[in-house]
Amino acid sequence: MRISYSSLENFKNCPLKYKYSEIDKIKEPKTKEAIFGNYIHQVLKWFYQQDPHFPTLEGLLEYYYNHWPTSTGKPQKEKAYLRSQGFSWQDEHEEKDYFQEGMRILEEYYKKNFPPKSIIMDLETKFEAVVDETPNEPGGKHILTGVIDRIDKLPDDTIEIIDYKTGKRIPSQNDVDTNLQLSIYALGLQRKWPKIKLENLRLSLYFLKFGEKIETSKTQEDIIKTQEKIIDLIHQIQKSSFEPKSSPLCNWCGYRPLCPLWRHLYEDTLAKELNGINIEQKIDEYFKLREEKEKLDSQLKELKNIIELYSRQKGLKRVFGNNGSFNQEVNHKISFDKNKLKEILEPLGKWDEILAIDPKKLQKVMKEIPPELREEIEKIKKIEKSYQYLEADNKSKKDWEEELH
Repeated sequence: MRISYSSLENFKNCPLKYKYSEIDKIKEPKTKEAIFGNYIHQVLKWFYQQDPHFPTLEGLLEYYYNHWPTSTGKPQKEKAYLRSQGFSWQDEHEEKDYFQEGMRILEEYYKKNFPPKSIIMDLETKFEAVVDETPNEPGGKHILTGVIDRIDKLPDDTIEIIDYKTGKRIPSQNDVDTNLQLSIYALGLQRKWPKIKLENLRLSLYFLKFGEKIETSKTQEDIIKTQEKIIDLIHQIQKSSFEPKSSPLCNWCGYRPLCPLWRHLYEDTLAKELNGINIEQKIDEYFKLREEKEKLDSQLKELKNIIELYSRQKGLKRVFGNNGSFNQEVNHKISFDKNKLKEILEPLGKWDEILAIDPKKLQKVMKEIPPELREEIEKIKKIEKSYQYLEADNKSKKDWEEELH
């Protein structure tokens, strides 16, 4: 299989997104965040391509201004790169906010990183790495591809891989240390330039919004684990039914109008009717009735408490009304001495029958154990049977739409 880091990441985040992109070959419409991030990458690439005659700060910002993907006025020839991706702003205020944010990011980046203290070895380096899951047998080989934003040589002869990020959060050091993308880049660079030793390789994520760079390094053991993780993900892909996975990342996904989790938000009124039934009305009716039921349940609970208090104070085991009666019942919480119970049941071959795994308790335990052990448990998980059911959510159509914008 030929696969890239971005494809693996898509699968991890949402198997259905992987299917749309890699199997169905549906081009994903770009979000404003993605286009903005790509544009900042383009500007920085242009800047470093001018090496050794780097532009001044004014020259950098002028390039940024001249190539900005404006949605107003006649498009300039230089802006074709971004316009060709079908990008447009919702309004002038949104465009102004992003434009000013980009100016701020580049100005702070220039002041912090110029003049360069390293030698630029390559920009947007493409690599291919063979990942062989059966080294002693033919077949079972996968080709891993990727593009590295920048590779520098530092004054101490260390090689640094730098990947730019324009996201709105900075991960922890532990997240960066275990980052699959950087591990794949280290693997790719090792295959591309075998003479570069891992102990001389630094891997960095540069968070442009904050002007912060977080660094990490990799050992040969890390590379082996990375290959194992890649092979495991490929096996998951090969067996996958590509179900959608809901997460905060849905807010930036261009496939929402196709996705069965979100498509209904984008359908017109006629499409939401089936056999003359308007489903939105039925959903609203359901939640209205459920709200009334919750009020009734609360009233019933209050009445039951009054009746129970009366029964206890009067010492009655049964009380009567014209339409029914209440009986006082006793329930016991039962526990056993596990060791003694095992002594009784094990000789009869019945001990294993009562040792059923409680999935809810297991999920609680999994939150308390190391990530690598959680992965091991996930690998041995088997789906015995699947059931489809509807689960109600109090978020309305308006709530979901507001969350997506």
